[in-house]
Amino acid sequence: MKWMIPNQHGAWSMLILPFVLGGTVGGWTWAHVPFAIAWLFVYMGTFFLFQYIKQRKKSRDLLRTVMMYLIIAIVAIVPVFLVEWRLIWFAVAMIPFGLVNAYFAKIKDERNVWNDASAVTSFCIGGMASYYLGARVLDETMIWVFVLPYLYFFGSIFFVKTMIREKKSISYRNLSWGYHILLIIVFIVLGYPLLVLAYAPSLIRAVWFYGKKVPIMKIGIVEIANSVFVLTCLATYLV
Repeated sequence: MKWMIPNQHGAWSMLILPFVLGGTVGGWTWAHVPFAIAWLFVYMGTFFLFQYIKQRKKSRDLLRTVMMYLIIAIVAIVPVFLVEWRLIWFAVAMIPFGLVNAYFAKIKDERNVWNDASAVTSFCIGGMASYYLGARVLDETMIWVFVLPYLYFFGSIFFVKTMIREKKSISYRNLSWGYHILLIIVFIVLGYPLLVLAYAPSLIRAVWFYGKKVPIMKIGIVEIANSVFVLTCLATYLV
């Protein structure tokens, strides 16, 4: 097998932000260590599984990599389930969204908005699981742990499309700008100034970068930096 790492900058932010937010708000435990390992290898395993699914000529090396990553994930998650078996329900909740991603991989339409939204949903469910592992309660805060990162990443989907695949689409530009503006307005009206601060840079970068020739690497770096800022604001708000 070959050790491979996914090269999707945005996906790494989606993988890390909800997990860290959930652990920070719910409380860190020693079980978060094997959980983090399992979470990492589940992501890498499923990423390359989807790559395998869309291949016409199936690569045995790629399949071996997928199997090894998923085996590592299973071994790592066992002690976590022994500590809190109810986490299995979060894994079950991710399955339908994983099947959606597999479907879009099969038809080679991975850039579809619904495919991206499905992936974001899985990542944010993982954030809820990270929260529950520490807090051991189903409460309103858990809902916020899911919703707030989801709102951020859903806007990122539109932003990235206006910069790469749909850079000439007025419809996507309007969706991106309109979504981010509406998000700010809603939090102003509801009286959440810290959340306004959290999402304001997303609106600024959506407007500022539109129409400019920005290298994909730079877009990825901007998204990572923005994710760190959003994480800091959301954690401060929820803790």
